[in-house]
Amino acid sequence: MARLMDTSSPAVPASVPPLEPVGLHIRRTVSLAFPVVLARAGMVGIFTADTIMVGHYGSAELAYLALGIAIQSIFLLMSIGLLQGTMILASQAYGASDWREAGAAWRAGLYHAVALGVVFGIICVLGEPLLLLIGQPAELAAGGGGVSRAFGLSMPALLIYICSSYFLESIQRPRVGMYIMFGANFLNVGLNMVLIYGLPGFVEPMGAVGAAAATAVTRWAIALTVLAYILTLPWRDGEDPFGVRFRAARWWLEARRLGGKIGRRFRQQGIGMAVLMALDAAAFQTLILMAGYLGDTELAAYHIVVNAMILILMMAIGCSSATSVRVGNAIGRNDPLNLRRAGWVGIGLGAALVTPFAALAMLVPGFIAGIYTGEAAVIEVASVTFLVAGLILTVDAAVATTIGALRGAGDVWPTMLRFIGSFYLIGIPSGYLLAFEVGLGAPGLLMGLGAAIYVAFVLLVFRFRVVSHLPLKRA
Repeated sequence: MARLMDTSSPAVPASVPPLEPVGLHIRRTVSLAFPVVLARAGMVGIFTADTIMVGHYGSAELAYLALGIAIQSIFLLMSIGLLQGTMILASQAYGASDWREAGAAWRAGLYHAVALGVVFGIICVLGEPLLLLIGQPAELAAGGGGVSRAFGLSMPALLIYICSSYFLESIQRPRVGMYIMFGANFLNVGLNMVLIYGLPGFVEPMGAVGAAAATAVTRWAIALTVLAYILTLPWRDGEDPFGVRFRAARWWLEARRLGGKIGRRFRQQGIGMAVLMALDAAAFQTLILMAGYLGDTELAAYHIVVNAMILILMMAIGCSSATSVRVGNAIGRNDPLNLRRAGWVGIGLGAALVTPFAALAMLVPGFIAGIYTGEAAVIEVASVTFLVAGLILTVDAAVATTIGALRGAGDVWPTMLRFIGSFYLIGIPSGYLLAFEVGLGAPGLLMGLGAAIYVAFVLLVFRFRVVSHLPLKRA
């Protein structure tokens, strides 16, 4: 049992622990964040490989891929938001040395992952009529719908993996997800080479749909792998402290009630994050759809820049997850001083990690765009858009890690209102005005997004300052 325990997360002490040095907080956050960063980057790496390989196949196919991703993104991010209830409950339980509750949080998340995956997967299968309904041209709707259909068939698998990776990170086993995602990227690239470009005499070229099909197979592979790891923990450890051993009767009874009592607590924490991420995705994808109205070239360029931004921001997302876990652990052991320091250190690290890449986006935008596509018109638009991205990335990283700190503290709805309000009241209106009325195109859309990010940063940092001084309470 001793080796399961995080030495930085002792059982609840009789008195408030002393404030730890900043250097120690940095080392602990980095040690947890590093494998999480690589795991998150691996997830986005799959989409990046799809984008690059489809981009060299043709700009029209890249536009199809962008629309297909846009459909699934809203439902996917909403599901990810709900599943973060696993991280909140499991990390706080782990900080309090409540192993069984940490395992129960994973099982509750797993039941929700399967249910959401089936429902949202069916919606993604209906991608083409959805795109036609919102006014996309018939050709774009058909191509994007085919991509969405392939993604929809693997939605349950992806959510199972995400829920399980949150659990492993919460119990200080983040390297598992990192190793799984390394293998997943190799598998995805190999399948892409066959399904996107075809195999003469055996497989016809499938373009964007082939990339989505390759990703679907990869998702099922990572889901089965992570389940195999968690379910065999009792055999490797010689005991079952987290209660993850499969027992059909118990699991079936819990599944029928979606986790029972802890399932209700899971939803109380996760629903707010689900709404936040769904509205965030809706705002984000609204800008993608606006780019579609600007034409294939603008859409392809905008998609390239957004994909590169997301890949860079995976460092901040990994730091955000690590910060969330460390804040949650501090709450579990009733440690307000180190809760605050863990939060501020995480926010600073997230911004610092991304800053060099923000500088590169401004210094060599054409080179980065050329990695994704060889079409001169797309590179020209993407290069200007990358200049805007360079001004946004550092602040966006700070926003992501601030949300992680607030999530670990269980602050959901106030965070959601501040973050989403910034996007809907500022981001979308200003993006529309700059792109269409002023005529700036794709760079204008990203400028609107940047305005929302700057406002959200101010609001959320002030919110964490308030929350971190409130009395501690487990979710």
